[in-house]
Amino acid sequence: MEGPRATTMRVLVIGASGFLGTSVVAALAGAGVEVRGMVRSTAAAGTVRRSGGRDVTGDVLDLPSIVSASTECDAIVHLATDGDLSRAERVRVEGARNVVLAARANGVRRILIGSGYWVYASQPGPIDERSPVEPRGESEINYEAERVGLEASALDELDVLVARPGMVYGDGAWFRPMVEEIRAGRYRVIGDGRNQWSFVSWRDCGTAFAEILRRGTPGEVYNVVDGHPAPWGEFTSFVADQVGAPRPPKITFQDGRIEHGPDVAHHLVANRALGCAKLSSLGWHPRDREYRTALPALLATMDPPRSE
Repeated sequence: MEGPRATTMRVLVIGASGFLGTSVVAALAGAGVEVRGMVRSTAAAGTVRRSGGRDVTGDVLDLPSIVSASTECDAIVHLATDGDLSRAERVRVEGARNVVLAARANGVRRILIGSGYWVYASQPGPIDERSPVEPRGESEINYEAERVGLEASALDELDVLVARPGMVYGDGAWFRPMVEEIRAGRYRVIGDGRNQWSFVSWRDCGTAFAEILRRGTPGEVYNVVDGHPAPWGEFTSFVADQVGAPRPPKITFQDGRIEHGPDVAHHLVANRALGCAKLSSLGWHPRDREYRTALPALLATMDPPRSE
């Protein structure tokens, strides 16, 4: 972001204690930014402090608390979500509206909304930010949150940016349960496993968000990936080999629909080979260039405790 020096910048991160939020807080704090992490519990406050931020009490669905928390801030990052889909829509979409209103009230120009790469339509070739979208299921909620922010940006009221991460691997979120299922021999790959997925490590995702917030162009969308997509079947087989488990078997798409529901099954067989040229043009490059070099060390830290 142009203007104040990084040492004086203040950023409010909403969703700061979550899997992605802790990465963003750590990256911003590491760059000398004063980070306020909005929390609703004592446990979450401790997580924010350990990540390098200062906890502030509030709720994305409570507009006055966002206004209070964002006073004298230079930017707001909206990452809040909820595992319950019925509540997630309010948290993501109504939350985005509240962020916009709070920014207007306090004169905060810069907003970054975290979304996800599942909004893109499946296609066999490379995907960039201009590629067709086909949001469905949970990705519809993310896409609507994007729309709320970008509409405000289009009116020249605010500088709003959107980040669409690929599959963020680290010790949490979707990755840990998948590893545990692979270890237990319960994980199944839907289809032939040749569909392309795009990845980014947890720590790289945080630094990418920080760079987008600092240098990104208002009204723009940025893919956050390492630029090395890979077949999903190969990824899961690599994880299995690393943890000493059998490689996951494959099931049909119809069986996948029964197990996961139609929307999730659709996403699990989709081809989404994203590029990151737009993000790279800002000067960002991943430390973890691709999963084969990054996962062995990560998985070693995730080994289950040995029985005595």
